[in-house]
Amino acid sequence: MPPLDRDYSDTLLWHYMAASESLDGGLHCLAVNLARLSDKAIREYRAARDDLTAFLRTRRSVECLKMKGHTRLLRATDHLENCIDAIRRAEGFFDTPAFASVTTAENREMLKELHCGARKIRNSIQHADERFAEGRISDGEPAFPAMTSDCLYFAGEYISYAEIAALAMVVWQLANVGIKAVTTG
Repeated sequence: MPPLDRDYSDTLLWHYMAASESLDGGLHCLAVNLARLSDKAIREYRAARDDLTAFLRTRRSVECLKMKGHTRLLRATDHLENCIDAIRRAEGFFDTPAFASVTTAENREMLKELHCGARKIRNSIQHADERFAEGRISDGEPAFPAMTSDCLYFAGEYISYAEIAALAMVVWQLANVGIKAVTTG
């Protein structure tokens, strides 16, 4: 998985809450939620990367077949699923009046298009019960999200780790714009 820069070690939410001023009304809600969700997405992405790296470092012999190795892979998958969910939830704020007041319709459409892959895989995972009930998951496919060397996939949908990292950084940048407006006056 490509790394996200460690420049994000201080959370955006902390910077916003520590600022001497804050935004008003809907912009405050927007800034707080985008900051919180971007912090979460980056934290979960890093945890997924760390667990996947630990899994890949396990010896390929008997140790790899042990539960310990597979537990790291399952943890990585769980963290990546949480990361994607945070990114998708952040996208929900693109439809708010506050976001509309600081962006153009073209900006919002471009962001929704960028988030299409995250939305598809998130919906595939969130609606797995329906997919199973309707027989839309083929024989031989994993019964839960699976990680490959370069992507997460489930039920015919996939998203690359690079795309997930880029989307987490986009959400971080969007939140950071509002935070900087408050902290730099």
